Amino acid sequence: SEVLVVNVMSREGELFRGVDLLQVMVTAGLKHGDMNIFHKHVDSNDPGSPAVFSVANILNPGTFDVDAMGDFTTRGVSLFLAMPAVISNRDAFEDMLRTAQQIRAALDGELRDDHRNVMTAQTIEHYRQRIHDYELRKLKAAQARS
Repeated sequence: SEVLVVNVMSREGELFRGVDLLQVMVTAGLKHGDMNIFHKHVDSNDPGSPAVFSVANILNPGTFDVDAMGDFTTRGVSLFLAMPAVISNRDAFEDMLRTAQQIRAALDGELRDDHRNVMTAQTIEHYRQRIHDYELRKLKAAQARS
């Protein structure tokens, strides 16, 4: 398996406030759940349905105490997708990217890649290529087994 990570970070010298973060994550269809992090589920009305991707606090231990969001601040959040995803890898990534962009816009943050470098259109294309390469490797492995 392979994990794709998109970080949404606050601007230099600023922090995201917990109440603002909670509001945008709930608006984006994320549900607080397993491991005290947020998840985007296949069926947004059923938190028991499989998670497509998850969102953790960028600061250790990575969790969110939803009862204390009023006193909470963070430098950012990490959205992560484990492939193979429960839906098409490409669709799962595009959904995760849209959600990251929604969080970034609502909180005036910055999109960052898995190394926390600023995410550009070229970086996003590189992620899409990683998905394509992953799927090609899986296909070749399946063919080699049969």
